[in-house]
Amino acid sequence: MRFIGIDQAKPGMDIGKTIYDEGGRVLVNYRVKLTAGLIDRMKKLGLSGFYIDDEFSKDIDIQPLLDEKLERRAFQVLHDMDVDAALDVASEITEELCQSSDISVNLIGLRTDSDYTYKHSVSVASLSVLIGLRLGLNKNMLRETASAGLLHDIGKPQMPKEILNKPGPLTDKEYELVKTHSQKGYEILRDNIAISSKVKMGVYMHHENMNGTGYPTGSSGDQIYQLARIIHVADVYDAMTNRRPYRRALPPSAALDYLNANAGKLFDRECVKAFVNYIPLYPKGRNVILSDGDVAVVVENRKKHTQYPIVRRLSDGHLVDLSHYAEEDLKIIGFEKV
Repeated sequence: MRFIGIDQAKPGMDIGKTIYDEGGRVLVNYRVKLTAGLIDRMKKLGLSGFYIDDEFSKDIDIQPLLDEKLERRAFQVLHDMDVDAALDVASEITEELCQSSDISVNLIGLRTDSDYTYKHSVSVASLSVLIGLRLGLNKNMLRETASAGLLHDIGKPQMPKEILNKPGPLTDKEYELVKTHSQKGYEILRDNIAISSKVKMGVYMHHENMNGTGYPTGSSGDQIYQLARIIHVADVYDAMTNRRPYRRALPPSAALDYLNANAGKLFDRECVKAFVNYIPLYPKGRNVILSDGDVAVVVENRKKHTQYPIVRRLSDGHLVDLSHYAEEDLKIIGFEKV
């Protein structure tokens, strides 16, 4: 299967992966053929794109980072604001990722505007655990990392939806209001004795920057709790690589460039270094533009050649191993717009 933008949808296409709403209900089933009416409904829901199965992608197997049932349960407990159940889900996320022997992250979000916060939180929890694994955190710390990642935006549902989903820049007053979400999240968790102080401070400080320019306290360096430093990296990466009402999704390569450029300034350098080991520049199933002008879909990534995956040209279906052209002029110059 491969991922296409909603503007590329055409009647007759086969859905490659079931799409769920914020409550875990099926929006569009796997293998359903698209109709004009269904495409219009998906656009109204704010869906940025989806997976299809076609002649160019039938052999592309994209494994989810998490089991889909666990992922949907996580969406539900966040939607219900069930903090105790969220802690159980965080433990399951930790166990599942710890048991995966070869993790390659191919996060392409099937998100509507209304379910962004919940799906974003699940991705941040998962990515935070991966960073923790690379940093060598023990199992208990990994569970706390998952818990803090899952709950990091628990204060956002208290924000006005018209501000969170505003299709344009926020005013200074609106931005100051949004910045209170980490404080509000901490207040929701503060008196829950089942939650450790590390998790609470991870939620409270996840927008602090290493150079002291973040919020809510303006803390810097080691003053910032480790869980917050981990979550900050995962949070920014996932936010940048997913579409929002006011901008398109950025490609993983652009988000990784931003993290690397600001390592030691905004982000903990070791957390960034740990994170980039898991993220392919060109995820499987994404359409890319080659330097000769052709469009191709990424079929496979290899650890030794992260910039030169195997791709399939959409013009003729031919496979091309770009690592064979590493010293020549055929390369990926960008992603097809989503």
